Amino acid sequence: MNLAYYANYVTIVEEGSLTAASRKLRIAQPALSNQIKALETAYGARLFYRGARKLELTDAGQILYQKAKRMLEVETAARNEIASGFGGTTGTLKIGISSSFENARLVDALIAFSDRFPETGVRVYEAELPELLKKLQNGKVEAIFVRPVRSDVENLEVLYTHPDTLVAAYRPGAFFNDEPQPGTTLERLAELPLSFLERSLPAFSNAFREKGLPLSPKYVSTRMQVALHWARAGKAVALVPKSATEALGFTDLSEKTVSDSDLLVPAMTIIAQKRKYRSRIVNNFLELLSERYGYTYREPVEGSDRAKGE
Repeated sequence: MNLAYYANYVTIVEEGSLTAASRKLRIAQPALSNQIKALETAYGARLFYRGARKLELTDAGQILYQKAKRMLEVETAARNEIASGFGGTTGTLKIGISSSFENARLVDALIAFSDRFPETGVRVYEAELPELLKKLQNGKVEAIFVRPVRSDVENLEVLYTHPDTLVAAYRPGAFFNDEPQPGTTLERLAELPLSFLERSLPAFSNAFREKGLPLSPKYVSTRMQVALHWARAGKAVALVPKSATEALGFTDLSEKTVSDSDLLVPAMTIIAQKRKYRSRIVNNFLELLSERYGYTYREPVEGSDRAKGE
């Protein structure tokens, strides 16, 4: 069967109609209908329920959809591997980072990667997490670097999480000027105006609630820089990862470690697809991160020998 039939079939399923697929593929609807009939004849089963306003897959259609996607992934991986060279020294490293991600280690690692593999290009996509997950799942990127740990997403795996320290950042002389100790507590923070990221609200709320403390944040934002600017202006104490102040250029702020909290603040979380072939190029980069920062590098479940280039 022509591989293009499988590619077109996947597009039809994901677009939800022959009309939408025809527009996207720029192929006439009758031609797509004939391809569906050819697939149904080849497999001896109907792939769609007839008469529905929106195309609905039969059980056989669902099976073929999953297998067709896998065949296309293998074909894409083969093309990428050949294009990038067996040793992974040419081609392009494609990774994604979330818009709120700030990590000097990643930038340093990318520079070191470029020094080690000067013929390899680097493309970094910055987007919000939902968009990054889409790019990861459709193969636009092979790994994404984010702060929140997303182990609950189907078909994705967390390759590595580097924990950070939660600190209270504030303008020198404000709020803690009479408290020389290096740490602070949730009890003390409950008395102060706070700023932090919106996505941190559930975790912080739980931590304060467990201690019977109120949490009334004065400034909540979706950007780490904004949370830190409130602190720089002396308006609030920013609850942020320790690495963020240096990475974002807020080293003028004073800091106190939040000593009585078990909150995990991931500084860097690397996510890839489960059981998905990864190119030699991205594996080279993950290995470099492992060398520099000491986390355990793990090959994908399938095709690990190929992934290593052995």
